[in-house]
Amino acid sequence: MLPLLVLTLLLLSGAAAAGQTADPPDSLAALVKSQLRRIEALEARLASLQQEVAQLRQQPPTHAAAPPDLVQTQAKSALVDHAVAGEAPEEAMPEGPQGDLPRARIIDSYGSLRVAAALDSDGNREIRNNSSRLGLRGTKRLTDGIQAFGRIEVGVNLVATDRVILSGGDPGVPIGQGSQAVFSRLGYVGLDSGIGSFAWGKQWSPYYDVAVFTDQFPLWSGAATGAFGAGTDGGISGTGRAEQALQYREARGPVSVALQMQSRSNSANDRAWVDAWAASAVVGKANGISLAAAYNEVRDGVPNPNPNQPQLGDQAAIFGLRYRADRFYAATTLSLSEQHEVDDLGRRFDATGFELALRYHATDALWLEAGYNDLWPGSDHPGDFRTRFGLGYVVYNFGGGSRVFGGVKFEDSRRSDGSKRVNSAFATGLNYTF
Repeated sequence: MLPLLVLTLLLLSGAAAAGQTADPPDSLAALVKSQLRRIEALEARLASLQQEVAQLRQQPPTHAAAPPDLVQTQAKSALVDHAVAGEAPEEAMPEGPQGDLPRARIIDSYGSLRVAAALDSDGNREIRNNSSRLGLRGTKRLTDGIQAFGRIEVGVNLVATDRVILSGGDPGVPIGQGSQAVFSRLGYVGLDSGIGSFAWGKQWSPYYDVAVFTDQFPLWSGAATGAFGAGTDGGISGTGRAEQALQYREARGPVSVALQMQSRSNSANDRAWVDAWAASAVVGKANGISLAAAYNEVRDGVPNPNPNQPQLGDQAAIFGLRYRADRFYAATTLSLSEQHEVDDLGRRFDATGFELALRYHATDALWLEAGYNDLWPGSDHPGDFRTRFGLGYVVYNFGGGSRVFGGVKFEDSRRSDGSKRVNSAFATGLNYTF
């Protein structure tokens, strides 16, 4: 480029000399300097363009936006070939073993680390894990009107596994996993459409849609609803975090409904598909009064089940009433069950359960809570077994689910022989949620 510019300059200079009187020497020197500056600027521009070309050659090729018909076809293909949340792979036949895995567009990670310390009326002390958990969840649009969603949540034992003082309600772990450092709490995938959502896996049950009305406290909560009957997480019976479950859910206006079916092969009375089923209905809005009812029935139970088998005749129904305002919360539940609960001697019994939960927001951060749990067997059950206690808490909420609390449990629970079963206790703890 430089020789060409010099030749052009000489020709122009010659033409000027032929047609008119020569410029003074000073004018000619100024013209030469001006052309040299232009040449330097052009050379700098050329170097910049060469650098940009080199950078573009190093980047992967970009594809033009596909027409709407092609986009829809690709989405349908992803629905068939990649049913999990994420983008379809770029290559149809990838070389690497991980090349065909989809990439999730939106993944939400979360966790809640919870530790509590307790002291009972007999002087026993303990510091223990309080149902800590870590999870991932996400959604992805598959086609117009259909979204895929999924969630996995694992419990983690931060401190220890034995439960002495902090017992009752949700044990936090499925049967057989209490001694593990990491264990399954929830895990499911599903599709959300215009007619409702369908989900498969281990998930919160329709029965718990009502039990959660009163399962509101940091500790000692949900002991009388039957959601966590027989000291389990409700996975086998289907009343808590139901295992091997297919669920349908839909909400229209103030009404939400849920249906659940569990299918498994772990007892002599296995059914073709519906080994256990459940249903719930909740009527009400976020604030104001809500009414709810749920029913759960086990159909594949056996008379003397092992820890991973269902109980013969296991049935449970629950009814709930809730009132929620800006600074006040009140709820009550009544449960009626058959062969769903177990006493201190390992005997199943028919039961009635009653729970009450109250919360007052003194400020946006300071809460005062009180509750009552009462579970008693039917008149035909031998002995004096009973679960009955009152609760009181002061909670300071830092926001985002993180809070510190202190609470007292006043016990009146009895063993089958009528002796005191559990001591009254004081507990304090911290939930760090992220």
